[in-house]
Amino acid sequence: MQEEKIKNIFREFCEKLDIKDWEKHIPRLVTYLMTDGTRTSTNLSQKEAYMDGAQFSARFVEISKIVGCKDCYVNVFEDFHRVRGNYPNIYAALLGVVPVWKQFAMKKNIKLKFVGKLDQPINPDGFKEDLRDHLKELEDLTKNNQFGSYIFINFNREYAEKKRESFKDWPTVNAVIRFTKGLSAPESMWLPGKIRYESLIYVQQGSSSSNWSDRQITFLVVLALRALIRNTPFYSRKDYQEKDRERIRIMREIESVFVNKDFYDKELDDGKEAKVAMIFTEVGPERYKF
Repeated sequence: MQEEKIKNIFREFCEKLDIKDWEKHIPRLVTYLMTDGTRTSTNLSQKEAYMDGAQFSARFVEISKIVGCKDCYVNVFEDFHRVRGNYPNIYAALLGVVPVWKQFAMKKNIKLKFVGKLDQPINPDGFKEDLRDHLKELEDLTKNNQFGSYIFINFNREYAEKKRESFKDWPTVNAVIRFTKGLSAPESMWLPGKIRYESLIYVQQGSSSSNWSDRQITFLVVLALRALIRNTPFYSRKDYQEKDRERIRIMREIESVFVNKDFYDKELDDGKEAKVAMIFTEVGPERYKF
């Protein structure tokens, strides 16, 4: 991945989306990547599809770091997944990506932190290898690295409530990126005290690495930044300046503004199919094809 190329793409899209002073705002962007749709987005086997999803997360983390973000959250699986019939495939995929993430995190200066019910065995029947040992090693090896990547594994909110003090100093999420489902972070994946005034970025396609170009992932980061910048001034606001109140009233209530733009370029996107995402601003929804 060529860093200067990613930076140039990022700057280009910031200009096209009218994002000013991005250098000031990008360090504030903390995304929560709600990975989903990996099994239905490709013809890969379940294990390979999950590994492909892990590669997508790694690429998203790397691009976020390149453009100036400081932290990112990624969900992997909730505790209820352990009773699903395909859990052995999830577990096998996680064991398979451990060496990949180890190399990636050390090479790219990524600090890995894991949160979830890891005080008890999580290996399914037939698996003797304990994933938790690998996770502990990854945390120890990367604890002094700079970019914070917070990974949810065997997670539920009740457990997080009990362990609330252990992540009190972690960054607060302000953008939730949800794939394939028009929902924000569900209650079961809510990190208490760390998701507040977040913007939702809905992506129609699944988080499968083989389907995404670097340009498309970079654009996704730009969309999250635009949503953050547009929404932050109006979250939990008691009073509006008259000019803002009138502008919002006209654009939202009278003009029913709906932005719909297309930035897709099959050649520049390495032949990948187009992606569609929605963000929401103080005056209405914005749909982007890219």
